Amino acid sequence: MRQITLILLLVLTGCAVCAQTDQDSRPTIKEYINKEIRIVDRFAGQSITLVKENKDYYIVRKFFGSGVPVVADAKYKVAFNSDYQITFSELEGRTETEKMNQKPKEEFILTVGNNGLDLYLNGLKILTK
Repeated sequence: MRQITLILLLVLTGCAVCAQTDQDSRPTIKEYINKEIRIVDRFAGQSITLVKENKDYYIVRKFFGSGVPVVADAKYKVAFNSDYQITFSELEGRTETEKMNQKPKEEFILTVGNNGLDLYLNGLKILTK
């Protein structure tokens, strides 16, 4: 009887150790607040930054110019899909007329992967630094 109890105790201890090592070691998306993420494009470049204002989260997108540090910026409302993924597409502060007259809708997904951040625009992976 002692041997069975000892074996069960060893098995349960081993399972508990395995369960602890399987925890997700990735940082959460909130650990990237106020960290600028550069988007590599064929122009002067862009960046996005996750910011928190009061209790709300936003993405601030900057468009860089040649000779001018920032030529334009935009602010997006953020939706959290999980601790590791957000989506954003809706520009903050736009009127309905401006929304109707703007370029085609851009749907962004920002994900914390095992090798860092991954950014997708309309389903296509974007190169970031």
